[in-house]
Amino acid sequence: MSKDTLAVRVDPALRERLDKLADAFGQTRSSIINDALRQFADHQEWQVELIAERAQSIASGDATLVGHEDVLAEFDERFVGKKAG
Repeated sequence: MSKDTLAVRVDPALRERLDKLADAFGQTRSSIINDALRQFADHQEWQVELIAERAQSIASGDATLVGHEDVLAEFDERFVGKKAG
């Protein structure tokens, strides 16, 4: 697969961290950065698609909406007074 070159400026501390990760995984710095960017793009695309789906559901009247006060009451009922743990 051919790849394009993309120049990105990073601070020295981040470059050092990326180099250490690359060394630990036996990979190149470039492959570590590619993996990170791919994961970021996958997550952001998922979020954008989910928001669009939810907006469409609201616009079409198919969504069940819950008011802020109801959410707070449900939260209080479930979690207030419980300890983490």
